[in-house]
Amino acid sequence: MDLAAALGPERLSEVMGELFNRCGSVTQRYGGTVQQFTGDGIMALFGAPISLEDHAIRACVAALEIQKEAVTLADEMKRRDGMEIALRVGLNSGDVVFGQIGSGSESYTAFGTHVGMAQRMESVAPAGGVMISESTVRLVEHIAVLDDPSLVNIKNAPEPVYARRLRGMLASRTAIGRRESTLVGRDDEMDSITRILHNGLEGQGSVVGVVGPAGIGKSRFCRELLRIAQSSGMATFCTSCESHTSEVPFGVVSRLLRDVLQISDDEQEAGGAALRARFGEADPEDVVLLEDLLGIRDAAVASPNVSAEARRRRLAGLIGTPAMSPDQPTVYVVEDVHWIDAASEAMLADLLTNVSRPRRWW
Repeated sequence: MDLAAALGPERLSEVMGELFNRCGSVTQRYGGTVQQFTGDGIMALFGAPISLEDHAIRACVAALEIQKEAVTLADEMKRRDGMEIALRVGLNSGDVVFGQIGSGSESYTAFGTHVGMAQRMESVAPAGGVMISESTVRLVEHIAVLDDPSLVNIKNAPEPVYARRLRGMLASRTAIGRRESTLVGRDDEMDSITRILHNGLEGQGSVVGVVGPAGIGKSRFCRELLRIAQSSGMATFCTSCESHTSEVPFGVVSRLLRDVLQISDDEQEAGGAALRARFGEADPEDVVLLEDLLGIRDAAVASPNVSAEARRRRLAGLIGTPAMSPDQPTVYVVEDVHWIDAASEAMLADLLTNVSRPRRWW
């Protein structure tokens, strides 16, 4: 109401239209469906009407991306209108009834208590934040950065319920409380991988592909590989490709580099300063391209106007410089590469041409 009074109906319509367009675009990018516009908000579904194995992860990534879009729009409004805006986002997971209401061909929507709980999570989220319910937490805690649980009071609930604020998504999956089973029947493979690791310790880089049907134990094998590498004194970095990022250019490379360079969402300014210091002798435009790739470029600094192919070559050249050379033998693991985006695949192919250099191992 404050915005409506300050901006007037025409300008308010422009702002809300731009906001809805950005939210809808992000939602669709990650496989979600916008179901309703609710005056000053939207309701979106992930996993219905199209089933998605990783619907909760997609929803979390989309929510964080929407908040980034909202910050950009808020900066524009601050400069033009002198007004501040912020969004709240709430997520909940559970079974719903999805179907048609009324006789209209476009009148499909979701029903159930879990739909209302998502709105309740939104109502208790801080401005600019994302709040998720315990049911969603259970589906994403292996890859999400979350605040400690807190009890919140929600409408029409007799008792407070637990909720957690979503801060970001990890570059690699974690195994919370996992007790690994003994690896059985992989003696030949483990002997081979141990021998290759020892060659890496002696300066002979290698590239290894682990291929097999779904569920056969590839991820378990990779975790054992990482355990052996770490016990041998090697540094390890791991990321995974997700189905919802297969169309996001450089998505996998960006996540892996953020892990390598230790750049977190909460300390982007410090990460940018450390990055510029690390690549102090590099072409400043190349450093800006890298900052853009990692999502830490200052909005006041324009990104170089280069083609996608030139961007890939320049980034690969920068990442391949001595400034990125590890101080110890290093293992990089990328899981589920059948979902890798084309730009990341091309850049990794460029980088792997130098894998024979000492201390690099994939």
